[in-house]
Order: sequence, then C-alpha cells, then structure tokens
Amino acid sequence: MRILAVDTTSKYLSLALAEGEKVIASFHRVMDQRQCERIIPEIDKILKKAKLKLKDIGCIAFSKGPGSLTALRIGAATVKGFALVLKIKIVSVPTLDVLAYNICKGDTLPQAECPHGFVVPIVDARRGNVYTSVYSLKNGKLRRHLKYSVIPVAELLKSIKGDTIFLGDGLVAYKKTIEGNFRHNAEFAPERYWYPRATTVAHLGYGLIKNKKFEEADKFIPMYLYPKDVQVRNSVK
Repeated sequence: MRILAVDTTSKYLSLALAEGEKVIASFHRVMDQRQCERIIPEIDKILKKAKLKLKDIGCIAFSKGPGSLTALRIGAATVKGFALVLKIKIVSVPTLDVLAYNICKGDTLPQAECPHGFVVPIVDARRGNVYTSVYSLKNGKLRRHLKYSVIPVAELLKSIKGDTIFLGDGLVAYKKTIEGNFRHNAEFAPERYWYPRATTVAHLGYGLIKNKKFEEADKFIPMYLYPKDVQVRNSVK
C-alpha cells in the first residue's frame, strides 16, 4: 500500500511517500508562518518525484499532535480533505511517539534497544508547560510510561525515575532548568532529533495499517492538549 505521511506540528513541514515500509520520496524543511500555503504544492512535488498521482495513495498517515495548534489544524484540514475526496482512510500517529522514535532509530527501522533508561520528548507548550510523555524501547517495541500530557516542566522532572535522554524544541527554553533540577543523569539529543519527521510517521503508520487501526476522515480529531489553566470555549475539530 502506498502511504502519504504528513507532519505539520512544528516549524518544519514534513512529508513522505512510502510503499509499505520503504520510503520512496520525502520533504522536510523549515517553513514560515505561511506554511499552510505550501502543503498542497509540496505534496504535489513529492508525488511527481515518485512518479505517482494522488489517486495512487491508499492511506494517509498523519502526525496528530500535540504541537503547534494553528499548523496542526491546517494539516488536519488538508489531510481530511484529501481523504474524503479520495475515499481513503487515515491512520493517526501521536507526535510524541514520532519524536521518541527519532532518537531510537536510524533512517529506516528502529534499533532493537535504546541505549538510555528513558526517552523524553518535550515540546514547548508555553507558559512553563511542555507537551510530553516518557518512553523506553526494548526489543524494537516502544513502551510509554506516562499518558500524553501538557504539564509544567518541574512536575515532569519529578515524575521521571531514572537516567534520561531529552529531545524536542522545548530544550530551547528548558534545558537549563533540566540541568539544574533533574535528580538523575540527563543527556540531550542533538538538535537534528528535536523535530518530528514524516518518514517516521510513515513507518509507525504502516504498523497501524497492518493492524487495521484506521480512522474515518469525517470523524478524525487531532490530539489537542491544553494546560489546566486554559479555558477552551469552543471545541475544535
């Protein structure tokens, strides 16, 4: 099955085309605030690069958040529109899972073991909060130890019970806080691992496809997480 993978949760627009587990074309580039205007043209470009047409896509794998709310809404609307027009289904991959795999994989498949106690992606959610979860990787399987959360950095650090490698754009704001307050050994991934990649979305999405974990386009809702002190007046779909 040919898969179109899409991530719009960060400052990067990241796209990939895959045939099963094999990535056949990709795009990963920093975009400005007009990212929304580039999604469809860049999808068209990678389709042409792979000598495919939109009708050749069998499923869309979408990085469903949490992340930049505006970009996430735009990406979700684009993906839902394509899926409805093409009459195909969506598989949605939590963005924090995508980030966790960044540090535990090469360019193709994840390593069997992660060389650190825990892997913790942190995405800046503003006002001292981060989007986060806590992972370990063993025998090629990603295990999550904390629900997908938006919490203060201090609360996160107290909840982690071992040596950890941190990654994600939250390190820009909170690396010094971690260094000064974390009770265990902390390592920090190089910046190239801080952002989700559509190639990983495609890989994780293929696993969902094999297990038939599809979602109907008209019922799909991204993962929006809000801090406890934020009141959301209208639900966003």
